[in-house]
Amino acid sequence: MPFVSDIAGPQQPVRAPAVLVSGSFRRTSTIDTHPAGTGDSDVDLRARDVTADQDAVEVLGETRIRAHLSQRVIDSIESAPRVERLDRLLGSRVGPGFRSAVGKLLPGEAQRASRLHLLLDDWVGAALVSGYAVQHAAIVLGVEEKLPAGTADRMAGICAGFAPEASLIDYARRYDVIPSVHGPVAPPLDGLHPVEPLRAHGMRRFRRLDLVPAEGDSAGFEAHFRDSHVDGEGVETIVHEYTVGGTVDTSTRTITSVRADVRVLPWRECPGAINSAERIRGMALPDMRERIRGEFVGTSTCTHLNDTLRCIADLDALVDLFRAR
Repeated sequence: MPFVSDIAGPQQPVRAPAVLVSGSFRRTSTIDTHPAGTGDSDVDLRARDVTADQDAVEVLGETRIRAHLSQRVIDSIESAPRVERLDRLLGSRVGPGFRSAVGKLLPGEAQRASRLHLLLDDWVGAALVSGYAVQHAAIVLGVEEKLPAGTADRMAGICAGFAPEASLIDYARRYDVIPSVHGPVAPPLDGLHPVEPLRAHGMRRFRRLDLVPAEGDSAGFEAHFRDSHVDGEGVETIVHEYTVGGTVDTSTRTITSVRADVRVLPWRECPGAINSAERIRGMALPDMRERIRGEFVGTSTCTHLNDTLRCIADLDALVDLFRAR
């Protein structure tokens, strides 16, 4: 089936530069997969913490992981700086159960809200979304396969875009394929750490989290999330994009306000989940990842918004950097 447009969601990509104001702290991360969605792939995961002082940007720490997957299983992995325990993940499948494996094999990383943990934790979602590249190529080549009988009904109910009455589910029931949207061209990202250009049929998951100290124990924050894909012609388009902002109490490390904005989403029902972001108000940063995984389920939520809200827990590490200055 061709790409659809009549049931597409919003397509309003972020275009304004992300200014790093003096005295603020920023964490960025990228997960690049080449070729995306296949059983065998090379993955480049990077994260960096910086702060701004007047017009100068100071790098406070960087983490890079390179890995190769065979049949979605890690058969080689290395990092810079070197993490000796990382080879414990050899033989692990990046999918269901991987986050639990990371918690057991690399204890303490989640509690420290480390860059290493962010990359490994977010890898699961990036790997799942990378299937878009395979579907995109199949549509272009005219070789898209039909879904097994009953697939649409089994998918129904997992999130707002997959609600039982959603247009995606109705389409899948009628045509026995998952519809696909060709997203908007991706504007360049500002304030990003150095990365290699995405190659054809690759995908990138990008995150930015800014902490902006204000008066007393209050600080503002802003998060930006984007999944993007490069087609066979080298054109990068956006699959998902959210921004989330708000305030945090740096003494209690508690979210005091939050607002979320939909930028790019594939289906018209997807924005129905945006109000679920309000539910993190009052949550303590160290509790957010597990609470969101356990409490944010069903058609009032969005998988990609949930992961973005979980990554806001990394404000914990940025607050530590702020207090250490």
